[in-house]
Amino acid sequence: MDSRTDARSAWAVYAALLFGTFITIEAAAFQAPALPSVTRHFGIPVNMAALVLILYSLALTVFAPIMGRLGDQHGRKKVITIGMLVFAASEFAAAWAPNFAFFLGARFVQGLGAACILPGVFAYAAHLFPDNKRGMALGILAFTMTFGAASGGLLGGLLIDRLGWPSVYWISGALTLIGLIPVRLLVPEIAPAKQQGAFDSTGAMLLFAVIAALLSLPTWATNFGKESPITWAIVIVGVSALAMLWRHSKRTPNPVIDLGILARGAFATPSAIYWLHMIFSSGIVYSLAFFINNRPGGTAAQFGFVTLFLYGSGLISSPIAGKLVDRVEPRVLVIVAMLASLGGTLLFLNIDVATPLWMVIVVACIMGLSIGCNTPAIMKLALGAVPARSMGAGSGLFSMFRDLGSPTGSSLSLAVFGASLAYATQAAISRQTAALGLDAASLEALARAAGSRAREVPADVAARLREHGLSADAVLTDANVAGLNAALSNVGYMLLGLIVLALVLSLRLARTRARTVAGEVRAPAG
Repeated sequence: MDSRTDARSAWAVYAALLFGTFITIEAAAFQAPALPSVTRHFGIPVNMAALVLILYSLALTVFAPIMGRLGDQHGRKKVITIGMLVFAASEFAAAWAPNFAFFLGARFVQGLGAACILPGVFAYAAHLFPDNKRGMALGILAFTMTFGAASGGLLGGLLIDRLGWPSVYWISGALTLIGLIPVRLLVPEIAPAKQQGAFDSTGAMLLFAVIAALLSLPTWATNFGKESPITWAIVIVGVSALAMLWRHSKRTPNPVIDLGILARGAFATPSAIYWLHMIFSSGIVYSLAFFINNRPGGTAAQFGFVTLFLYGSGLISSPIAGKLVDRVEPRVLVIVAMLASLGGTLLFLNIDVATPLWMVIVVACIMGLSIGCNTPAIMKLALGAVPARSMGAGSGLFSMFRDLGSPTGSSLSLAVFGASLAYATQAAISRQTAALGLDAASLEALARAAGSRAREVPADVAARLREHGLSADAVLTDANVAGLNAALSNVGYMLLGLIVLALVLSLRLARTRARTVAGEVRAPAG
């Protein structure tokens, strides 16, 4: 922060920036309650609805490091302003969309607008506050992001029930334009870098190919099958583009992916921990969503209650952790957060269909507290390792890790959950009906019925069951219970592996007591 800018004005500037962050996160959270209505409105199959999320995440993840670098070169306030205008326009376009293709295009542009905003806000946090004050600022940023996610689902559901799904996009666009006013009036421009290199268009295209392949692979594999040439073509494109991007970034003066920043252990290690933790948290949320909604007596409202406590716990812990991280070693808070997540995962492994809702809420609270504790500490570690002249590029890379975590976690957890559910359900049905000698088609029909609320069993199969003294409803209930228990357990073991890896990495974090070298605060490399 410039010596002429006192603490009060720094917080005023930061508050203006936080509003833009809140709107973008809340708008992203609107998608969960809006997605079923959008799917019905445009008449698309449910398995293609994932494209609504993928295209937004694709644009946000790919363009975050690009826009961060452009902010370094041309001014961060300028890029944030353009991003807010683009975001508002795309929200209005989504509300007005005449068809699904147009709506998907608007969603992609929304991600592009958010990619202009978030890296710039991260960079301003490092610019406005000195190292010994930055933790609190990052804690409030984490609070703002968590509050946006928590309020978006609740507010979006209320708006959609009363005003229809387009209302969430009209309101988001209007709020973004309102938030642009304090940004223009209060936020000072950070002088761009004196030496501006050419934009790395080749690197941008290669990065786009890599992220597109990574995020879309689960969807295409589900639609076309694992053995499909299309699925394998996507894999080959993604791997080839990654190899070319790595080679290209090594020999390009101003690459879109700055390998110099990634090579810093003090940046790469906390970023990797944060990425794993985001995969972990997303896996918790999406697996519980399907588990709670499909277990006997489960409802969507119960899942909403669980997420309220999960995000609410993060709202409590993130500003507290932000205050603490200015007084204690950030690595200590990271290790504590990983240990809490590990303990929560062990409890998660004991959840089954008979577990009372309050116990699930306790687990959610532990997870939320750990995520809120980890976020400001990790952000301070990662951004503290980035040179001031490259803060936009570094914050863009960090934002990319963050934005990759959520879609990766949802894809992985749902893939494990879905495959485990199908296998365990089928096995339970086969075990109960072994004496009947049912053919494959009948077994498949029973498995489909077990996974649906309608429980529609073909008449001839139901008659065969009755002949052997079996109730179709009892068979399906038992199979559904066995499938859900196995599915959640397998997701839990996957999450356990992720959090153990994150804990190992956290133990390798270097101590970060800042050292003053030539008048600049610099975190030690490590």
